[in-house]
Amino acid sequence: MAISEQLWLKAAGNEAFQAGKYSTAVEHYTAALLSNTESLRFSAICFCNRAAAYQAMGQILDAIADCSLAIALDSDYSKAISRRSSFYELIRDYGQAANDLRRLISLLEKQLQENISMPSEKTDSIRSNLNRANLRFSSLERDARKGASLNMYLILGIEPSCSIVDIKKAYRKAALRHHPDKAGKFLVRSENISNALWRQITNDIRRDADYLFKLIGKAYAMLSDPTVKSK
Repeated sequence: MAISEQLWLKAAGNEAFQAGKYSTAVEHYTAALLSNTESLRFSAICFCNRAAAYQAMGQILDAIADCSLAIALDSDYSKAISRRSSFYELIRDYGQAANDLRRLISLLEKQLQENISMPSEKTDSIRSNLNRANLRFSSLERDARKGASLNMYLILGIEPSCSIVDIKKAYRKAALRHHPDKAGKFLVRSENISNALWRQITNDIRRDADYLFKLIGKAYAMLSDPTVKSK
């Protein structure tokens, strides 16, 4: 597919998202991803955008998974790192959220140092983003000290009123969709990607997928326990 068509699909996804048509946005971003085999950056942007659409649809695991794919493809993608941190915070996984914020702060500090000799709108933007990241980190630390447990219901995408049968169905669906062996299924290796880089990308994808899969198992173990469900 021509680059112009890929850009059109991404733009169509953005337009659908702004119009609140989130499932349509997901379809467009997915089509753009399937059509792209050359640009890691383009795929990273589409994954990050699709993550926002999934989050708007209440599909937090899908949103986290897409952010992880975006970060694996572009380790310096600050928006994807920031976005994944906020999604982890939603499910009250404060440890992972804090890890991402530390990574974001380190990245922004590096970018600021690289551009400090040339004050501009870019450096102002980096400094503003860095200040926000530090404030978020302080807020996150306060929330973490409250000792709240993971939001198991949000992880599985169900309501607290759901039955044990519904919980089991949600678990099976999530476990199948997010099995580590399926992670990165949209990715096609381009000839211009070195073996070392591709190995790093696939290792990062597997690591993040393993973590998400364990979260799903933990949520199911907790919610399928009648003593927990009754609380």
